[in-house]
Amino acid sequence: MILSASPDYETTNVPDSKFRKKFHSLVSSNEFEAFIMGFIMLNMIQMGALYEGAPTSVTTVLTVSNYVFALVFLFEAILKFIGYGSTYFRNAWNKFDFFVVSASIFDFILEQLDFGGGGGFIKTGPQIARVMRVLRVTRILRLAGKAEGLQAIL
Repeated sequence: MILSASPDYETTNVPDSKFRKKFHSLVSSNEFEAFIMGFIMLNMIQMGALYEGAPTSVTTVLTVSNYVFALVFLFEAILKFIGYGSTYFRNAWNKFDFFVVSASIFDFILEQLDFGGGGGFIKTGPQIARVMRVLRVTRILRLAGKAEGLQAIL
């Protein structure tokens, strides 16, 4: 067990730099985790609100809110990378979060490109990237595992 154990980099790798230490303290706090959990839950509701034949106004609000959620999760990743440094990528959940954020950015890039009747991947690329966005929902499992009150439920 000792050989297979790995340290918890969130609590053991506190940076020496005052600047990075502030970020480390922020992203390691329960308040920050609760804030992100709230955004994940709101994002789940937002993703479930889109339906076939929705009015343009609803679609526009959901699209803009999706950009806001993606920016919040991008800033979360940036703040954690500043706070944790290179150990950010030693945590499997952080790697997964980074992958999901990257997929969201990829989705937005594909969405902004003009696909004007193209075929093959160009036609299906945006749909694949949107499916990857659904992976944001799985982040709730990680955060729920950290919340002591929810561990009994899980």
